[in-house]
Amino acid sequence: MRSIVLALLTVALLPLSAEAAPRYAPGMRSTQVLRPCTTPTLRASLVSEEGATLHRELTIALTNTGERGCAIDGYPAVRLLDAAKNVQISAESFASAPRFFVLNPGAKALFGLRVATGDGTAQYRTVPLLAIVPPGDVAPLYLTLTLPAAPMIEVTPLAPDTKGTGG
Repeated sequence: MRSIVLALLTVALLPLSAEAAPRYAPGMRSTQVLRPCTTPTLRASLVSEEGATLHRELTIALTNTGERGCAIDGYPAVRLLDAAKNVQISAESFASAPRFFVLNPGAKALFGLRVATGDGTAQYRTVPLLAIVPPGDVAPLYLTLTLPAAPMIEVTPLAPDTKGTGG
């Protein structure tokens, strides 16, 4: 009996990993656990696109299409795909620190994507598809966009759309 009590006490004292720790949002009852935002409850859309010398800057929205709020914390994984959905580019660099926030039903989370269009002497070939994997998920959302297959893409962390500009 004593060994069972010690085993249970040991397990109870182990810290939860960040992945396993339940998240709570302001106003939630203590019995409600906030789940991560996952691909089946999100829709991706292009909000804006700007071109500049040798690069393009895009803002992309992930909209919560589910019936409950969900948690976002981090960067989306982004892959440039060919028409057969083969990964052409997956090298990413990340700008600024991510933060945890709640994405309510119908709300949008935004992130930025910066893609080089050439190296100064040649233009990069293009690919027709962007795969976006929400933080903590493995299934992608697809967005049809013709983008240059640059050797490196820069991704910003997801942030709430506080201005209501998401597409």
